[in-house]
Amino acid sequence: MADEAPSGLRSLFAVLLAGMSVLVGTPAAADPVTAPEVSTSDEWEIAVFLCTPTTYGCHRRGATARQKRALRTFLESRPELSGVRFVDRASAYESFRRDFAGNRTLLKAVRAKDLPESFRLQVKKGADPDRVRHAVYRRPGVGDVIDQAVLYGDTQPMASEWDISVYLCVKDSATPACLSSRGKANGKIATLKEKKAVVAEIERTPGVEKYVFEDQATAYRNFVESYADNESLVSATRMSDIPESYRLTMRPEADWNAVSRRLARLSGVSQVRNQRCMDAQIKLVAEYGRDDLPDSKVCAPRQ
Repeated sequence: MADEAPSGLRSLFAVLLAGMSVLVGTPAAADPVTAPEVSTSDEWEIAVFLCTPTTYGCHRRGATARQKRALRTFLESRPELSGVRFVDRASAYESFRRDFAGNRTLLKAVRAKDLPESFRLQVKKGADPDRVRHAVYRRPGVGDVIDQAVLYGDTQPMASEWDISVYLCVKDSATPACLSSRGKANGKIATLKEKKAVVAEIERTPGVEKYVFEDQATAYRNFVESYADNESLVSATRMSDIPESYRLTMRPEADWNAVSRRLARLSGVSQVRNQRCMDAQIKLVAEYGRDDLPDSKVCAPRQ
């Protein structure tokens, strides 16, 4: 049985929180901020991923046939659920290959046996999905439980119309890139010289169709609009906390991951977010229970 904190959510939320620390410039030890409430969509389910020998918290054991039968009986008896369906490994793999058909590197890295089987749960309107999740966590053979409404809902405000976002350092940024190897500029806002170097690199990088610069005022306005439902986060964030950024539109065939790595190494750059990579990471966790694949596999260029 897995620990109470599911491994998929741990890793993915670590990614999202890292992005949030860049966005608002808060120190790593800052108090957590409540995420905006999300209404469950009819298309979102609770995914109950079963143990595999490599699943965190499963002690190198896969779910047994007896555990699967007991879990199905338990789930079908829950009054909060309107539907329970089982996704076997073959079906999961077929869906996986369809979803990531353009990423040959990822397809080569994942075989059918690498994907966990799962139960997918539909929660009745008005029922408490948290109650279901916590009840399922305690069942033998369960490796991870993902509420897709929470996962997809919390990450929607972070989606972007831009393919790659290059965030610049703000004053007192907590990111390592802003605190080292910048000399006198360590811990300070990106300098004019650093910005010019970033622009020069973007303009000579193959695969970039266009780019725009987003200043702090524009970034802050967009931030407030995106998180309008989270008053505590908005009230705790000043304009000076929001980084300036360069927003890139990429050609589909370009190696977005290589471009992201190259730009992330530049002085004055706090972090680079690759939207294709983020989308793929979220889908891998929410739909396939995998959060352990390296960026070099997940974020490979389309082929």
